[in-house]
Amino acid sequence: MADPSRSLRSIPWTLLVVLLALAGGAAALGVATAGSGSGSAGVPGVATVSGDAVPTVSSLGPTSFVHPGPFAAGEATITLPYDKAPVEIWYPAPPSSARGRPQATYNVATWLPPSLKALLPPGFGVRYRTGAYRGLPVASGRFPLVLFSHGFAGFRDQSTFLTSRLATWGFVVAAPDYLATDLTAVLSGHLAATTTANVKEGEAAISLMNHENAPHVGPWSGHLDLSKVAAIGHSLGGELSEQLASVDPEVTTFIGMAGASVGGFAGHQAGAIGRVPRKPGMLMVGTKDQVASPLGIARAYEDLRPPKRLVTLKGAGHLVFSDICQLAPGQGGLLGVAAQVHITVPPSLVPLASDGCQPTDLPVTEGWPAIRQAVTAQLRLVFGFDRSAAGLSGLRRAFPGVVAVDDSVGTP
Repeated sequence: MADPSRSLRSIPWTLLVVLLALAGGAAALGVATAGSGSGSAGVPGVATVSGDAVPTVSSLGPTSFVHPGPFAAGEATITLPYDKAPVEIWYPAPPSSARGRPQATYNVATWLPPSLKALLPPGFGVRYRTGAYRGLPVASGRFPLVLFSHGFAGFRDQSTFLTSRLATWGFVVAAPDYLATDLTAVLSGHLAATTTANVKEGEAAISLMNHENAPHVGPWSGHLDLSKVAAIGHSLGGELSEQLASVDPEVTTFIGMAGASVGGFAGHQAGAIGRVPRKPGMLMVGTKDQVASPLGIARAYEDLRPPKRLVTLKGAGHLVFSDICQLAPGQGGLLGVAAQVHITVPPSLVPLASDGCQPTDLPVTEGWPAIRQAVTAQLRLVFGFDRSAAGLSGLRRAFPGVVAVDDSVGTP
């Protein structure tokens, strides 16, 4: 989630037997400056823009990207060579290749250390669909790279509502497990919560995708446009995305979701954490976030150099940027699942187990369409796929009662 100094023991129990669910959605097409057509990707509604295969429709607006794009989402898992960290990949695939196939699933128990797995009843597990499909071919054409970074005590699949969806809109998303601060590290007590370790992990994932793009290496050979690399993330991963944008020349833009929680960028500190990104970026936060201060995010936004954007979700908590509030909906959510396996959550930790999941919070499924829209439109604008900011204009009107603040300075 966020800063590891914020109760290291509380967040792990929050996620102990959490399984993430991806909300589905009706099919829709994207918006771009090029005319519609089959394009180089051989997929209806896809055209070539700046050498990349980009989904198109006739009119760009503030709700154009709330539904899936014209591609199917493929999914695969590879590993980093230097530390064997798994990296989940979501990628555009021909829509016909997914017909008749079951959706991919995963089980968060995968990330539990052996000592905690032993506490689970035999066969216990709740599987969730990721919205993607394993074993699909990569669509023809070239696509930008998005590096997704999970939060403290999180894991690579924690935000499939967004990562899988981006693949349908023509992005290759790579999400590593950050071994220094992921769920396994936190639960096993093997934390190495340093900015340096996570920055190294993120840069290694980008390097791995560079290798995967080389000729005759694998399925993504020649399919990546590595002149367009975005770093996005949630909570601690949001902070990491901001840090990668400040130190890694390959990262061309960033999106921090409930990330810059230190109350502005820590300019007094050495290294990546003390640098303000000088690249186009967007910050997002919920007004009821109790982990990443909305005021702190606003101060960090002031520090950024234009072009920049701030999107605030009214009544949303910290977990709106993940699928966590949607797990086990008929079993009492996170706390109910913990009770099923006889794990007692101390009362003091109950609020941290459900920040953003309370009945008085904005339901995450109402926040997700605005997040998908803003993230997709921001990436397309910065990468030059859309000639105007019409996909970001009017978000408050398009999502009444959901988007509280939509502020921008400058355009890419």
